[in-house]
Amino acid sequence: MSTVHAPAPTSHDDHGSVASIGPEHTGKPFPKKLAGAVFVLFWLAALALWIIAPHIADPRWGAFVIDTGILLASVGFAAPGITRIKSFGVTLGFAAIAWGLFALGDFGDIVVLSYFLRMFVPLLALLGSLYGLIGKLKVWY
Repeated sequence: MSTVHAPAPTSHDDHGSVASIGPEHTGKPFPKKLAGAVFVLFWLAALALWIIAPHIADPRWGAFVIDTGILLASVGFAAPGITRIKSFGVTLGFAAIAWGLFALGDFGDIVVLSYFLRMFVPLLALLGSLYGLIGKLKVWY
């Protein structure tokens, strides 16, 4: 008794080369104009917060305002590399979580948490943009 196995699924492009079948991108694309607007508006808001923060009398509120600016600048920096609306929603969700953790760290005097987030949040934004850029590069061999 022999078993017949079906060949692995592949697709061919117009030039006859075989392309791998990966997961389909689902959801609506994130418009480039909207990504640019998010970049500009979030950076303007971050700069405004950084200008206001030194004039706040309570140092905990001043630190929280500065950290909110860091968060807005990071989301703004990552926005041009985001390709789907759902991904932008996830980014905003994680930003809300980070904002709550910034509040906990600043108002609860948990210095380690505040400083960790001040380094980690911009790092994630940088890596997200970098991976988005690298994913668009074509490598020819």
